[in-house]
Order: sequence, then structure tokens, then C-alpha cells
Amino acid sequence: AGTERIEEFLDALWGNGAPRTYNENLSIIKDFFRFQIMRGRLHGDPTLLIERARSRQIYRTTFSTDQRRAIITEQPDLRDRLCLRLLLDYGLRKGALMAVQFKHFDHQRRRLTIFTKGQKVREMPLPHRGFWHDLEHHILDVGAQPSDYLLCTQRTIPRVGVRRYPAKPMSGHAAHDWWYRCLATAGIVAPGTTSGERMHKSRHTAGQRVLDATGNLKAVQKLLGHASIQTTGDIYADW
Repeated sequence: AGTERIEEFLDALWGNGAPRTYNENLSIIKDFFRFQIMRGRLHGDPTLLIERARSRQIYRTTFSTDQRRAIITEQPDLRDRLCLRLLLDYGLRKGALMAVQFKHFDHQRRRLTIFTKGQKVREMPLPHRGFWHDLEHHILDVGAQPSDYLLCTQRTIPRVGVRRYPAKPMSGHAAHDWWYRCLATAGIVAPGTTSGERMHKSRHTAGQRVLDATGNLKAVQKLLGHASIQTTGDIYADW
């Protein structure tokens, strides 16, 4: 009955979690019993018949054209519109956006150097003239220095207004709240909502937008920076 008891234990603790979490804990338990067998304390392994959890089918969603337009255009702050374009048009990850400094923009070549997942560094072409026009206006408006962060920390102080801390990047939690404030301003979610529309959805939106316009899956792979085109086709874009 050992196999049944262990399966009940795994299901009770991690059955409703992600398949990856279930499999990690199953591996730990398998190692435990393997160790006992090697020491001669057990004659059989009750985990041999327990199968690994299968990955769930991916449920992919994207913002519609009207939603994307509203998310960008309804923001009163030019800084926010620039950041949202990097998310929704160019597919930057949350961490990459938080790391963008003004010195990373190459105005002459229209490139942005981004630092992204897995310590990767790559150049992102930003071909739209309007983006650079708005960026230059924002730099002049705030007197941005090369080492300042685009998505810097901002705090609203009573009787003073919004105070910027340009040398301090926004934290992950603050960026999460900022994203949902932008969605609420655009009418995508109700005010006060903090879940249900993850920032990563903008990355899927950017990839799908390029695929719909070009039909070129390789272009989407280059945009999103995937090492494998299989990741692009199977996970990020609806072919």
C-alpha cells in the first residue's frame, strides 16, 4: 500500500499546484527512497509506479487592437506611454523594462540595449519615429541623465505632488501595481484590481501582433529573443 499512500500525500500537498512543482517534490521523495534502498533499509521502491505530472495545455490570451490602443493612449504620463509601448509593441519582459536606463537608447541607430532573462544582453530595433520623438520630449521634460531609469520610482507626496527618484529603479512589486493602475486608467480592469491580467500578456500581444502583420514566425522569434523558434510557435503565438 506504500505507493497509494505516497500518491495521496503528493496529491494532498501539490496536486492543485503547477506540474513542475509536483514533479520537483516527487523527485525529492524518489531520491529519499533510493537512498534507503542503497543503505539496505528497504527492499523495494514504492515510488517506481508513480508517474510525473504532465504539463497543462497552455491557455494563451492577448489584448485586442482596441485594448492595446486604449492602454497606451489613455495614460496622462508620457513616461507611462513610452514604457507601455516597449511592453505591448516590442515585447519586453518586466525585468528588462525595469532595467532600462536612458543611456541604453541609441538615438542615432534607433536601438535599445536590453538586459533580460538568463543574463542575456541584446539590441532591440525601435523603428517607429513617433517613439523617439516622444522619448526626446520626455528626456527634456524631466531633465533625464544617462544613468537615470526610464521606469524609476515615483511617490505622491501630499501637498507636494509626484516626486521622482530617477536613480532608483522601480521594484517588482511597484511595477506590478503600476501595470494594474495603467490597465484601470484604460478601463481594462476595475480600479483596485491587482490580478487576472499579468504584464506578461503584453509580451504575447506584441508577438501575435507581428505575426498577424507579417506571417513571419522567424521575425516574432527575433522580436521576443527566443533561442528556439519552437518556443515562439508553441507558446507565444497562435499560428
